[in-house]
Amino acid sequence: MSNNTSAPTTLQLYGFAPNHGASVFFAIAFGLLTTALLVVLHQASSHYTVSFNKSGAAPRFSKKHLALIYLPLIIGCLFEVIGFICRCVSVFSRANLDAFIGARVCILMGPSLFMTTMYILFSRLLEMIDLQQHFLFSNSVNRRVFIMGNIAGSILQGVGAGLTGSYDTYHTGKALLIAGLFVQIGIFTVFVLREWLMFRVVHSDAAGVAHCTAKWRQLNIVLLVSGALIMVRSIVRLVEVFEGVRSAILLHEWYTYVFDTLPMVLLVVLYAASTPICSMFHVQQEVVNFLVGRSTV
Repeated sequence: MSNNTSAPTTLQLYGFAPNHGASVFFAIAFGLLTTALLVVLHQASSHYTVSFNKSGAAPRFSKKHLALIYLPLIIGCLFEVIGFICRCVSVFSRANLDAFIGARVCILMGPSLFMTTMYILFSRLLEMIDLQQHFLFSNSVNRRVFIMGNIAGSILQGVGAGLTGSYDTYHTGKALLIAGLFVQIGIFTVFVLREWLMFRVVHSDAAGVAHCTAKWRQLNIVLLVSGALIMVRSIVRLVEVFEGVRSAILLHEWYTYVFDTLPMVLLVVLYAASTPICSMFHVQQEVVNFLVGRSTV
């Protein structure tokens, strides 16, 4: 960041000499993981064979609806790919401010889209196993609050990240980044608490669908673990922004890769690995099979 009229150098943009190989590695890694995720989602969808004429006893969603739940996750992965491609351009091409800003914005937006899929997954999970009545507000209200809060936080962070690339608007951008991170962390904390409470609620309904099925438990554990990964990343980002341009996190590249990029890689790996076992397709298949079996007893 500089107030000179001349184009900033790579060192001035980043505050350090960025590692060329790491940028290329993560661009390729996210590209491969996105492809793998698309493949396993297609396979899970292809093997999904629930007949909607068997039972009307539980909320059920079409195959297309279940697939669309994962769309923000896929788009988030694409943002990560684009972000690291922009970072490669910025690193290999001296003084490319547009690529630098593009990388900052895209890499910030990816996790926000991951969170959107998590909110929708949890909401549909509650409906599918018939637990929404145990929570204070309706499922639709909670889903809208979570998603709208996430969108607001994402917009604030995206605009803020763009503004911090300029000397004249740096402080405004920093304020927007902090506000966006606080909004997302606050809403996400409530979301994680609801996930944890979900396990507690099941014990009060020993004869219900949730108590007698297992796939939703596996998927909720995936949500909790991915939630922990995003929380670590968000807290580190908040500390980085608070400390400003002299932040140790900002001035040492390994912090970014260890506490920001790596958790998001692990999150995508987690979903790619768990989708063949406990996707929403598997949860609904198990729920419908249970209800059909119970109705024939």
